[in-house]
Amino acid sequence: MQLLLNSPDPVSKNGLCDFSDTGLPAGSVCFFAAYAPNGILPPFTQFYLKNILDCGFILHLVLSGDTPADKETIFFCKKNNIHFWQRPNGGMDFGAWRFLFQKNVAVHAPYVLLANDSVFGPFSPLATVLVHARAYTFPAWGLVASRLVTPHLQSWFIGLSQKTLQTAPVQRVFSLPFEHMSRNEIIWHGELGLSIALQEAGIPLQAAWSDLHAPLARFLPTNPMHTHWYSLAASGQVPFIKRELLRNNSFAIPNLHQWPDVIPPTSNFNPQWIADSLTQHDPRPTPAATTAKGRMLYRLISTTDTLLWKTRRHTRHSAH
Repeated sequence: MQLLLNSPDPVSKNGLCDFSDTGLPAGSVCFFAAYAPNGILPPFTQFYLKNILDCGFILHLVLSGDTPADKETIFFCKKNNIHFWQRPNGGMDFGAWRFLFQKNVAVHAPYVLLANDSVFGPFSPLATVLVHARAYTFPAWGLVASRLVTPHLQSWFIGLSQKTLQTAPVQRVFSLPFEHMSRNEIIWHGELGLSIALQEAGIPLQAAWSDLHAPLARFLPTNPMHTHWYSLAASGQVPFIKRELLRNNSFAIPNLHQWPDVIPPTSNFNPQWIADSLTQHDPRPTPAATTAKGRMLYRLISTTDTLLWKTRRHTRHSAH
């Protein structure tokens, strides 16, 4: 394992600006897992990292892959005071987060954000989203909570208080050898297992968007980042799109070509970053094959969600 650009004091205030008005406790840390087989951090991931810094987090970036980081990536981390770590690929995001927990870089952090590079965005300032949602006031909080398989917070963006991290069920999750697990094992023991551990510790699952109490989701649970991708991003409630949705579209959702519509004209996110990424080969794992019934369900819900959102938006604009 190779360590680069890590300062002697890994938990220290970022120092770029004053974050006293955000509500984020001083000394809070973000663990960001990125997969870079070519050692290059793409511009949309750099943009995401800058948004995390703007929230006030001390940022630890773990770049997983066999190729050393390129000079531009190293310069970006130095310029933005990002603590940069490089490790062999293994264990996906939970393996990278466990790697940092083992380094004890957040042992004194009052709040820890776990995030990864599996999304495009944010299309609106992340700090504003988190402040409006009062994210920092909850012991466990995510951007999306879903009933699919079992009630859980989607692991690509989860915030946990230090007290929550120290509970025995959560500690057991992050003691697991994710680097020796398959992708499916990591999903079961990591993403789903973490939320089960939170509930076992008596900690509720809070999120910016949730279908945990939605009647339809009780009978027809889906991945909302697929079925509700348009309204989540266009509303600004969850201003991201999953990369694998646009890359693979496993459920053959028909309206994905409308993705530029959800990026506001005032956004600092450059849509060309997505367009360029989709023309490049992405060696990430392909999800399991879907069924005809599943594809029909996802297409129906996604199309309805888009139409309902556009109708509501048109009605609001007409009223003004």
